[in-house]
Amino acid sequence: MLVRRSLLMPYPAEDMFDLIEQAEHYPQFIPWCSDAVILERTDEIVAARLSMRVAGLTLSLQTRNPKRRPEWLALRMERGPLRRFEGEWRLTPLNAAACRIEFTLNYEFADRLTERVAGPVFARMADTMVDAYVSRAERILTLSPAAAAPVANPLPEATMNDQPMFDALRPSKLASELTDEQCHRLAAAMELRDLKDGDVLVNEGDDDHHFYLIVSGKLGVVKGVGTPEQVILNTRAAGEFAGELSWLDGSRRYASLVAKDSTRVLGLEREKLESLLEADPWLVYRVMRAIVRAVHHIQRQLYMQQNELTNYIYKQHGRY
Repeated sequence: MLVRRSLLMPYPAEDMFDLIEQAEHYPQFIPWCSDAVILERTDEIVAARLSMRVAGLTLSLQTRNPKRRPEWLALRMERGPLRRFEGEWRLTPLNAAACRIEFTLNYEFADRLTERVAGPVFARMADTMVDAYVSRAERILTLSPAAAAPVANPLPEATMNDQPMFDALRPSKLASELTDEQCHRLAAAMELRDLKDGDVLVNEGDDDHHFYLIVSGKLGVVKGVGTPEQVILNTRAAGEFAGELSWLDGSRRYASLVAKDSTRVLGLEREKLESLLEADPWLVYRVMRAIVRAVHHIQRQLYMQQNELTNYIYKQHGRY
C-alpha cells in the first residue's frame, strides 16, 4: 500500500522537522499511538519503539530512521507486524517562515489474517497521519512575524479589476476561508478557461501542474479517451475540484479530464500558488487546507466503499 501526501505549511522547516522527529510526543496527538519510547537519538539517526492500537489489536513497531535535519527523515522498520514499512519525509524551505512537506509511505502486512483484520483501519491511520502533525503544528508552533502580520502590499490594480475571476472564485469551497483581498490575490494567479462538450482539458499521462475548480458544467474523469477501452471513472460537477491528487503529489495524470457539457474552470498552477508565499503565507495555507479537506472527503468515500465491498465478499463466503 502506497501513501503519498504533499502540503505547504506557514512554519519554518526546522520547526516542522523537529515536530515530526520527536516521536516521544506522538501519544499526545496521534490517536492510534498509545506509547512511544526513544531508543537512540544522534545527529544522524533516531530509533524508537511505538505501540499502536489497530482494530482492537495492540501492535508494536520498532524503527531506526536515518535523518538530515531539517530536510529529510527516512522511515525504516527493524521489527514489527509488517512485511514492509518504509517511507520518508522531505521538507523544502520556501522562505524563512514556510516550507513544503512531502510524505511517502509504502507498507505491506506480513500475513493475511492481520491484513484482513487491521488492513482497512491501518490504511486510514496511515493516510491521516499527516493531518495529526498539521493539527499539532497549529497548536504548538508560533507563526513568524512575517507570516502572522497582515499583508501590507497593495493589490495590483489589474488584479482588483479582474471581477469575473473574483466572482467565479468567491463562492467556492476553495475561497471559504479567504478574505476578499486574499480572494483577489488568488484570482489573479488563476486562469479562466471555457470548454465545449467533448474538449479535453488534460490528457492521461500528462505532467500537468494545474489544479482545477469547476465553475460551471461538468468534467469527466476518463481512462483511454478515444479508444475502444474508454471508461468514465467519475464525473465532477460545478463547485467540485479536479486534478487535486496529481497536483498535490506531482505525479502524472492517471486519467484525462474531459468536458461533459459547456464547462468553465479556474486553473491554478502549483508554482503560481507558491509564488504567493512571501507576500501572504496564510493565503497559501488556507488554500491548501481547502484542497486537503476535499481530498479527505474522497478518501472517506473510498474507505466506506472498501468496507462495504469487504463485508459483501465475506458475507458471501468469499464468492462474488
